[in-house]
Amino acid sequence: MYKPEDLINDFEAFNGYVNSLKTMEETHFFEPIAEGKWSVAEIISHISFWDKYIREEMLPQMKRDAVIESIDIEELNKLAASYALSGVSQQHLLDKQLEERTQLVSDLRRKSEEEFFATYTLNGEEVDEYSGYPHSIFNYIAAFIWHDNHHSKQIDGFLEEKARKN
Repeated sequence: MYKPEDLINDFEAFNGYVNSLKTMEETHFFEPIAEGKWSVAEIISHISFWDKYIREEMLPQMKRDAVIESIDIEELNKLAASYALSGVSQQHLLDKQLEERTQLVSDLRRKSEEEFFATYTLNGEEVDEYSGYPHSIFNYIAAFIWHDNHHSKQIDGFLEEKARKN
């Protein structure tokens, strides 16, 4: 059975992927991955901002029968993208992501199994529209593992395209 510990380990594994991006050419890091899309820098900043938001704002509220309202997704995404293009370095963005994920993982490891499966209402919904499961820390983090994989596939596709052109 897939347990909270397994989920946390899978969530933490993204740090290995982020570390692998340290060897990426900085010019490519700040280049949009496709027309009208973010750069790798913006994607990493986006994930970092979400990790911080989850840790500071969401996790403390995720308790049995809580009624939680989340930040507007686009608002947080715009802040993250703007930060990525503010002149910070590739190293800084990657280190910030590693720090945010490590802190969030640490906080998750302190949660009991009961806390992981406590259900709450999020943005007026008791059931997640995408997974079909009740909102819980477990299901919320599972969605972000999918989210990490989605973005890592985008980045990998971009890097493969760059490699083919060289």
